[in-house]
Amino acid sequence: MSTLIFAPHPDDEVLGCGGSIARHTEDGRRAQIVYLTSGEQGVPGAGQQEAVVLREGEARQAAGVLGVREQDLHFLHLPDGGLAPADAGQFRAVLALVRRVRPTVVFLPHPGDGSFDHRQAFLLVWRALEMSGSRNYADCGEAHWVPTVLGYEVWEPVALPALLVDLGPAAERKKRALACYGSQHKGPGQAEHTSSGALAMARWRGAATTGGYREAFAVLRLDARAVAW
Repeated sequence: MSTLIFAPHPDDEVLGCGGSIARHTEDGRRAQIVYLTSGEQGVPGAGQQEAVVLREGEARQAAGVLGVREQDLHFLHLPDGGLAPADAGQFRAVLALVRRVRPTVVFLPHPGDGSFDHRQAFLLVWRALEMSGSRNYADCGEAHWVPTVLGYEVWEPVALPALLVDLGPAAERKKRALACYGSQHKGPGQAEHTSSGALAMARWRGAATTGGYREAFAVLRLDARAVAW
């Protein structure tokens, strides 16, 4: 099983499904991460190239904590704040990558997330996923249908989550991975505070079941054979 995770910015993959990524790799399954943008607008006071280098370096560190190999990281360098589902170049870049990787499971922000960038990311990736199984756009690679698509939550909870993943020990790896994103933590000691805050949603989801930490997902497309927790 091949899993592909789409992150609008570096750190969204950890916030939304870092524990699930860690569980995948712990079980010997391959996970690949796509960073649609490099989050270059998210480092106040830094030049664009400086911010790109910083945030991509943080992404590599976080991915290592989660057990994702560096060769399985894809930086598309789409404009931060400028994701556009109708843009032909952006659409083709995502479509070509999906067809090249040929995943069986895709994670992406859920369509109702509170961030405008995240909603644009959903629309862009979903458009590519809908077209990926067709014979259209043959120049973007051989057709490939993705059987399972799951929407993760970052800034807005999934209203009716249909899948709750028990993180177990992977919750600690999620916290450690998030701490790699020092540029996103403002003030002395804020990294620890932010990492703990990122687990609050998972703790709340766990409290609604049998305890512990869980990540919640909207099931947007499902082949039950492709999901084994």
